[in-house]
Amino acid sequence: MSQIHKNIPASALLLAVMVLVMLAGLLLFAVPRAHANSVFVKELKAQNAHHFLKPVSLTKEIKPLTLEREWEDKITRTSWQLSEGPISLSVTLTKGGPPDGLLTMVPVLSLSVEGKKILDVEGSESFPDNPVFVIQIAELDPGNPHKEVVFSTFTGGAHCCSDTRILTSSKDGKSWKKIEMDSIDGEPLEVRDLNGDGRYEFAFPDNAFLYTFGCYACSAAPLHVLQLRDGKLTNVSGDPEFRPRQVKWLENLIEWAGDGMDMNGFLAGYVAQKILLGEGSDAWKLMLKYHDRKGNWGLDFCAVKENDKGECPPGKKITLSYPDALKRFYNKTGYELRQ
Repeated sequence: MSQIHKNIPASALLLAVMVLVMLAGLLLFAVPRAHANSVFVKELKAQNAHHFLKPVSLTKEIKPLTLEREWEDKITRTSWQLSEGPISLSVTLTKGGPPDGLLTMVPVLSLSVEGKKILDVEGSESFPDNPVFVIQIAELDPGNPHKEVVFSTFTGGAHCCSDTRILTSSKDGKSWKKIEMDSIDGEPLEVRDLNGDGRYEFAFPDNAFLYTFGCYACSAAPLHVLQLRDGKLTNVSGDPEFRPRQVKWLENLIEWAGDGMDMNGFLAGYVAQKILLGEGSDAWKLMLKYHDRKGNWGLDFCAVKENDKGECPPGKKITLSYPDALKRFYNKTGYELRQ
């Protein structure tokens, strides 16, 4: 035995050998998967080459009149104003919380039209003593005489959340109502004019796909576009006028694909994105060929109604194949797959 080996305890040598064996095993499993993903990416790009024969041209997004408050080291002011035409807005930070509990500050929005007070809307707490919010005055619904008001606050926390309200008038402009949106992953939600027609939309990754077939970072999601029509939020993601945006989003998804990605988390979002472009059938075939048959995330569901605690009765939990679970999910979320 060499002098070096004499100075190393037998237990340390054994541990080193075990580590080397484990690393070799990981390499044996990693290389085929990386190779499989590389083959998939090549076929993925080939399937979509027709979209990118020339660069995708997009109309420049237009941002409406906007007031933003970002996080600051300390609060230096507690009130803001924003006005356009007959609409006047003011935001005031108000203190809250129980006397013996955590002090909070909540932004409260006040809407006035033609000098008349209409309503107050309370935002969410965010960074208990340092709220982050956005207010916008924008034309979301041409079917009424006034522009809309978007009021979005950030609740704080990992992967969470924008809490958004829309204030919109009736068709005759005599009354106003508040529409509360579902919480959306990320910072305060804003509207943009996506196609230059003077009407503003919400556009964000469809949050239904997050954590459904993989972890947060593993989950690809299609582009979700919402318009306000006759006082109701309407999904217009597949409308022809937004097709350039959807093609660009597809391009970004393809650029994200690569070695080491979670195949099932990616494919769920990819197939949905292709459905929005009217090409779901080809994407579905690609999914059938490459999905991870050993993956089990998102494949269990309850065959009956869950109890009040959200628990599935014993013996009623069913495990589907990934394609069947994906089809069920698309039916539930409104992605119409035509095979």
